[in-house]
Formats: sequence, structure tokens, C-alpha cells
Amino acid sequence: MPAYSYEAMDAAGQTKKGVIAADSLRDARQKLNAASLFPIELKQGKNKKQFKVGTLSFSHTKAINSRDLTLLTRQMATMFSAGTPVEESLVALASQSEKPTIKNILTNVRVQVSEGKTLSEAMKAEEASFPNLYRAMIAAGEASGELGPIMERIADYYEKSEDIKRKISTAMIYPAVLSVVAFTVIVILMTAVVPKVVSQFDRMDAELPFLTRAVMGLSDFFISYGLFLLVLFVGAIAMFIGLNRRRSFRLKVHRLLLKTPFIGRLTKSVSSARFARTLATLIDGGSPVLQAIKAAKETVSNEVIRDAIDDVYLQVREGHNLSVAMKRTGIFSSLLVYMSSMGEKSGRLSYLLLKISDYLENEFDGISQKALSLLEPMIVIVMGVAVGLIVMSIMLPIMQLNSLVLG
Repeated sequence: MPAYSYEAMDAAGQTKKGVIAADSLRDARQKLNAASLFPIELKQGKNKKQFKVGTLSFSHTKAINSRDLTLLTRQMATMFSAGTPVEESLVALASQSEKPTIKNILTNVRVQVSEGKTLSEAMKAEEASFPNLYRAMIAAGEASGELGPIMERIADYYEKSEDIKRKISTAMIYPAVLSVVAFTVIVILMTAVVPKVVSQFDRMDAELPFLTRAVMGLSDFFISYGLFLLVLFVGAIAMFIGLNRRRSFRLKVHRLLLKTPFIGRLTKSVSSARFARTLATLIDGGSPVLQAIKAAKETVSNEVIRDAIDDVYLQVREGHNLSVAMKRTGIFSSLLVYMSSMGEKSGRLSYLLLKISDYLENEFDGISQKALSLLEPMIVIVMGVAVGLIVMSIMLPIMQLNSLVLG
């Protein structure tokens, strides 16, 4: 049942605020009227509808973003580990939050918890904010009676995931900006500077150097067909986005990425690290291996690796060991397979999976740092060569003219 936060006036003219559970906005108003309260402001906890006196307005459903969810998870983990009851923790977190979206979502979850639902069940009504994997981990903690420790593991997991996302974004931003700046500078030189300078040599009887003629031809091409090329480029991007919605197309692209020497290794490292860490967190929290595999699949975006995880799931369900199933796919690294095998034999599967996930994440850091150290100077060198050729194409006619005059 949805929760509605309200501000209302009682018979004595005093303003009161609170939360009420109701089937609809109309039902909430009727319940307030039955309690001799006149609603001044009435807002659904999920932030879908809002009612004010004389006004009815609607807004889109909002969800907690991944960064806020990570912080919220750490706060819940701290409170649960300290022994604070779930409902009391939700009230405290909702009251101290400065973001209306978080406040409303936590209020809605708290109301459903107060009605007798477990935390994972209450969060299902807010699945846009709390994904399946998140709720599965909490359900495992509730089943084992160790909600506080499992929330600590969830917080660690999401903080690691956010750290990986941040590293990927950081690794891509600088080369992307540098490439755009380099391309912009070259386009400006070719379309604005070169035509004006080289046009001064049109009256020369001598034949222009090959480099100058080549640059002039390229400049004319950019000026004549630049807009068409831009439209074609934007259209190609739009077509790619449209085709990428089809799983068959994504499968081909992702298979190609895995075969690309450098990108394929990065993709495997990141995907394997996420898969191993999720498995470790869920298994350590008491989830069955099959359920953990199914949930861990959702953290991987590459379709080829997702299919491999489906194969692992089927083989484990048929009775095979996890390490044997992963080895048969041919996708996962031999080190991950070996560590999984050792974990199964020693009974420390979750511990060794966490260790291998740390190793794979460190490997990703090392590879990405090496790539950046090579990519940045390469972009600078390419830009320098391009600009140098353009400058040479301008200087050669000048030098030729000087030699004619002196001769």
C-alpha cells in the first residue's frame, strides 16, 4: 500500500505533519477527513503525485541514483550493525536526508515495514531504486539473521562498484577531451586558416608543392562536404544506438570487443571482477550458489559473458562444480577458475573469490594506467604531425617564392 506524507490542519487550527498509508490519493484524503484533519499538502511517498489545496499536479517517478544508494547503504549498514531497529533506522535516515526523493522513498519503505513486511519485501515497491541484486542480498541477510554484517558487505560491494565506474570514467574523460580539442583545432585550420593563406599563392605562375596542393584539396573537401559529413556522422551514431537495442547486434559487437587485444582484456578483467565479488558477497551472506550466480549475472553488461554465466548456471544446476563450469565456457581467466577450484576444495570459496576480484580490479587499474600513459602522448604526436604538415604546406610556397625572387 503506498505511503503519503501530509501536512494538515486539525479542528483547533493547529498544523500537523505525518505519513498515512492509503490505496490512492483520494483514499488518503478521506482518511484524513475521517480523522478531522483538513489536508493542506498531500504527497505520495514514491513522488508520483502531489496534491495541494486547489491544485493537482503530477511528476515523474524518481529513483535514488547509484552514488546516493552507495552512501545510503553505508549509513544503513552502520545503524543496523549498531543494533538500531530497521524501522527506527529508516525514520532517522529519512529525517536527515536533504533530498526529497530519498526522503519520500525511505518513508514509503518505512511505512511498509511498519505494516509487517521485511525490509527486502518493502524495498520491492521501490525496485527502481533498489535493484534485484540489492534486495537479494538483503533477503539473504534477513534469512540468516545477520542483516547488519550483510549490509556492511553490500556497502563494501557498492563502494567497490562505484570506484570501478569512477576509474573507467576518469580513464576515458581526458583522452576524449584531448581528442575533441585536437580534432577541432585541425578542422579550424583546414577550413578557416589554410584557404585564406594559400589563396594568396593562386596568382603565382610556378607550380605549388605537392604537399600544399594536397592540403588545399583536403581543405576544399572539408568546406564543400563538411556539413554532409557531420550529418552522416550523427546519423551513424543514431543508427548504432538503434541497432544496439537488439540483442543479436549487441552480441556481435561484444564478441568483437572481446577479440580486440587491449579492450578485450580490460572487459574481461572488469566483468570477471564484478562477477567474482558479487558471488562472494552473496555466498558469504548465505545465498545458495545457483541464486548467487543468477544475481551476479546482472552486474555484467557484456552479452557474451552473460551467456557464459547462463551456461555456468545450467552446469552447476546439473551437478557440476562452479570451477569446472567456468572452465568449460572458455571465457573466464584460468586464475579465476583455479581460485574457485581451491575455494571449493578448502571450503573458503567466498574468501578466495573476494581475493581474486581484488586482484582483477588491480589488474584493471594497471592496464588502464599503462594505456593512458601511451594514449595521451600518441594523441599529442598525431596532433603535432597534423598541425606540422599544415604549417609546412603554407611555408613551402613562401620558401619557393623567396628562392624565385632571390634567383
